[in-house]
Formats: sequence, structure tokens, C-alpha cells
Amino acid sequence: MKKIILTICMVLTLSNGMTAHAEEMPDCEYIESQIWQDIWLSKDDNGTEFPEASYKHHLLDNWISENYSSDEYSWFDVEELKYSYRQYYRNYTENWDFNDDDNGNWTIENDEHTYSFMLFQNEWLMLDESGNTIDTFPIFSTLDSESEKISVKFNDENSSSPKIKSSFESGAETVSDEPEPAETPKNKGILPIAVGGLTVIGAIVIYLYRKR
Repeated sequence: MKKIILTICMVLTLSNGMTAHAEEMPDCEYIESQIWQDIWLSKDDNGTEFPEASYKHHLLDNWISENYSSDEYSWFDVEELKYSYRQYYRNYTENWDFNDDDNGNWTIENDEHTYSFMLFQNEWLMLDESGNTIDTFPIFSTLDSESEKISVKFNDENSSSPKIKSSFESGAETVSDEPEPAETPKNKGILPIAVGGLTVIGAIVIYLYRKR
């Protein structure tokens, strides 16, 4: 009987441990954001002017999609995943030369091909030297939402770009140097009447008391 009870306890313990372990596994979006913060150390970009961030994020996205929950990597340990992806990326791009001409032209060269990038219909195309499309990937911005708003508002002070309009300009709040008029008492005559009434009541009470 004791053996049966011990066996049941062990099964329940292992089952609970496996359930808890499964619940702790981070989702793809969280893993992707953590690894991206670890590997992207370059300048911020809105994703439409330069293809580098979009392409490197595309590689990370593919790696997670193809390997998520596989036994090859420790998906419960984000720090270990960061290290694993760095190793993968280093091996994957070992023979690649990244070139930037500072004019928005970013290319990748290896022993066999030279790849260039072109933005077409809100999507980046990766082209070989013959103009063949090797890969496509979505635009990815490294700006946060606030930075994107600021970059739009301050795009060009001399152009017709949107300008920031303060709430003070629209009259939402008005600051005036003139003193505010004193508030006129609405119950100006109440105090004398109240005092008079109390006096009369007091006199009546005294009169009745003496009459007793």
C-alpha cells in the first residue's frame, strides 16, 4: 500500500512540475523583443529609408519561427536564447561583408553573390546581382511610438509638415494678468436676519420662563 501511495505522489509531483514548466515558457513575441534589444545596437530608423534593421529583424523572426519549442534550444531561459541566437547569427553571416555607402545603399557580399535591397509596395526586396528576388521581408521600425510622432512633427520646420499646436493656442487654457473680480456674496442679508431671529427667540424663552 505504501508503495502505491508513493508512486501516486511521484506521478502527481512530476505532472505538476511539467505543467508549471510549460506555463513558464515565454511566448514568441517576448523572446523576439528580448533578443532584439540585445543584438540591435545601431542607429534608430523608421524602416523605410534603410533596410538593415528590417533585414536583421527578419532573420531573427525566421529563426524563432523555425525553432520555437524545439529541443535544440533552451526556450525557458531567455538569457541562454540570446547567447544561442548570437552564435547562430555569427555562423550564418560568417562569410558576409556588409557595406554601407552612407547614401542609403546597403549591400551584402559573399564569395558568390552581391545582394542589394529595394523598397517596393511597403516591402523590402533582397535582390542578387542579376536583379532576381532572393527574399522579401516586411518593414521594421526601430523607433518607439513617441519617437515616430516626434520625427513626423519636427520633420522640417520650413516645409508643410504637421506642426505642433499647443493647447494654449486653441484657447483650451487662457492665462490672464488681470485680477479676477471679487466674488459677490449671494446671501448678503442672511446674517443680520439670522441674528435678529435668534434675539427674538431668546426674548420669548426668557419671558415664558419668568411667567412660570
